[in-house]
Amino acid sequence: MYNLEIESMTKSVVDETSVKIEENVEPMSAPVAKKCSECQAEFGCGVAPAIEQGGCWCQDLPAIMPLGTLSDCLCKACLAKVIGVEINKQLDAAGSPKARFALAEPYRHQTELVENIDFTIEDGRYVFSEWYHLKRARCCGNDCRHCAYK
Repeated sequence: MYNLEIESMTKSVVDETSVKIEENVEPMSAPVAKKCSECQAEFGCGVAPAIEQGGCWCQDLPAIMPLGTLSDCLCKACLAKVIGVEINKQLDAAGSPKARFALAEPYRHQTELVENIDFTIEDGRYVFSEWYHLKRARCCGNDCRHCAYK
């Protein structure tokens, strides 16, 4: 036997709960408009909404900068240049090949190549960095200028 009163009570409880859930959900925020402190270009900083979406674009770059080095956000191009310079400093300071490999090892999963970190373009040609070769973890046999395996 089917009871209409129970169905009615259940429906009202479910509807009421749905409304409470919807009221407590914060709307997804859009990237914050920022101006690069280096080149003054405008870009979207997505750190706040990125928590829900799996990460901001800046989190795809190597997290190798010392804390407090930068005063504000940089656009992707400027941040890549700064990170590239820092990587070279750290590789020089590391000294031994084993220490250099250890610096790059946590970033081997990063397959997207980033200009000024993994490569530069000279006369229209890609020149891979030592960092790229260290992340690759093997020699390609092309006699690259920055080969870490020579």
